Amino acid sequence: MKTTEDEQLLSQLQKLADLLSSWDEKSLEQAESILKEAQAMIVVLDGLSLKKLTDPEKEVVDRIVGQYGKLVHVLSAKKGQLVKQYAQLNKPNSTIRTYLQQEQGASLIDVDF
Repeated sequence: MKTTEDEQLLSQLQKLADLLSSWDEKSLEQAESILKEAQAMIVVLDGLSLKKLTDPEKEVVDRIVGQYGKLVHVLSAKKGQLVKQYAQLNKPNSTIRTYLQQEQGASLIDVDF
């Protein structure tokens, strides 16, 4: 027999799972918003008794863990791409000119000393 606390826990877990699954996997702003909202929901869940989980609760928790892992993986990949782009932007000017000239087939290389 389910208690109201069990029903409340399952409801909160469902809301968290729905929130995490609402991400479009593209928008970083949306991901940030979802993570902030998820953090607030987790604080609420922290106050609830997480004794032995029922099978439906375990299923929802497994879904949450999978969706959160996917979110973190995609954000890590995007972070890696941004780090590479940032490193390219910070290359010295002469390196960039040399690269561009090689692409154009120039025989002279402009190097700043």
